Amino acid sequence: MFKSILRHNVTQNIFATILAGYMAVVKRTTRWTVEGLENVQPIWDSREGLIGCVWHGRFLICNSGWAKKYQHPAILISQSNDGNFVSTVARRLGLSVIRGSSRRAGSNKNRGGTSAMMQMVEHIKSGGVVVITPDGPRGPRMRCGPGPARLARMTGSRMLPYALSTRNRILFKSWDRFMFPLPFGRGAIIWGETIKVDEDASAADLKAATALMETRLIAANQRADELVGKEIVQPANSRKKARINDDGDQKKISAEKAQDVS
Repeated sequence: MFKSILRHNVTQNIFATILAGYMAVVKRTTRWTVEGLENVQPIWDSREGLIGCVWHGRFLICNSGWAKKYQHPAILISQSNDGNFVSTVARRLGLSVIRGSSRRAGSNKNRGGTSAMMQMVEHIKSGGVVVITPDGPRGPRMRCGPGPARLARMTGSRMLPYALSTRNRILFKSWDRFMFPLPFGRGAIIWGETIKVDEDASAADLKAATALMETRLIAANQRADELVGKEIVQPANSRKKARINDDGDQKKISAEKAQDVS
């Protein structure tokens, strides 16, 4: 019943406004430690387009570290019912929203993926940043899909690992170990080393770039948790095994259920 109420437009607007205001309080009252600024500052200064990658479990707090004066952020959000509420919150935080999801296994419906990809390409080439949760919307946790690397190849822009953590927080037992930040504590923002994908990159190159992003983003996330002295969230201990064809599309060849090892 609560979900049905939350999906009502009026209710969504009320809750989204409250949550956006709350996140502004968290941002301003948290004492942030920042590492890796040298990885992102040159891109900010150049006003180049960028692909920012943050794990799904830290999505709510990702607005806290971004300097909108350099680039306007756009967030990729799924077309699910829950995504409607998330989109409303993102807009209240001053972010642009691009709606789209990857194709479900066994489905011929693209669910807006092609349109979303073209919107992201246009936004990046105009000098904006697109923020993607490469393990969303359904996981496995902290396992990177091929989307960011494909987008990097199409735009010639860099991928940037981006991680945040707070000492005062509630960590849910959800698949993504979703972190709900609390105000008046210490926080950490980690900018990882960027990854460049050539516009003529092969399928093997895309796969290597995806693996490298996953490694760096896991390291950045765990470093953020370490800096605030809290539980270090581990990735799921199994992942979908996939191969990437010459067009950069992911084809499922086998899958194992992701298990929580935390």
